Amino acid sequence: MRTDPPRWSRLDPDARRGEIVAAARRLFTTRPFASVSITAIAEEAGVSRALVTHYFGGKRELFLAVLQQFGELGSIVPRTDLRLPIEEVVARNVVAWLDFMEANQEIAYAIASLTSIDRDPAVAAVVDDMRDRIVDRMLVNHFGATDVPPHVRFVLRAYTGFAQVAVADWLSGRRATREQVRVLMTRGLLTIVREVLPAVGEARSD
Repeated sequence: MRTDPPRWSRLDPDARRGEIVAAARRLFTTRPFASVSITAIAEEAGVSRALVTHYFGGKRELFLAVLQQFGELGSIVPRTDLRLPIEEVVARNVVAWLDFMEANQEIAYAIASLTSIDRDPAVAAVVDDMRDRIVDRMLVNHFGATDVPPHVRFVLRAYTGFAQVAVADWLSGRRATREQVRVLMTRGLLTIVREVLPAVGEARSD
């Protein structure tokens, strides 16, 4: 008697987990978090719902796995190997960052928006780690090293905060266009490095 082949082949646990995370990423980048179910992720991955919960527990844990992967990818978007004037480096990196966020709109918006899931401590930790790694790359571009006075890192972290709000307003389609965000992030960073940083450095003893 002939039987149909199984929907999925046997893989080692790491490979199977990777396939499930990849399937979840495809859904989380195209749909709002609330509309993605474990069942839909299992169907996208071609595995059983029980296997998804076996590896990840629930949707929150799977989202965190996707978010961590997103953070690792996003943190390397700003390039540090461009041998160009700093104005051009900033301009190119801002465009690359906006391209990345646009290609991953749902996750990007979930990060950039102050929704309930973003207040989850585990989500906040992933986002904070990504922010620090992005700041490290900005420091290399502007100062040639990551060993800088504390106020320099503080100011650049603050820059990522207002960039986060700007991206959220753009992706929501409510308050800003991509071009407005590009100008804000590009000129804003150059102004911060050239004018704001020295002033904050002088004020640090107050």
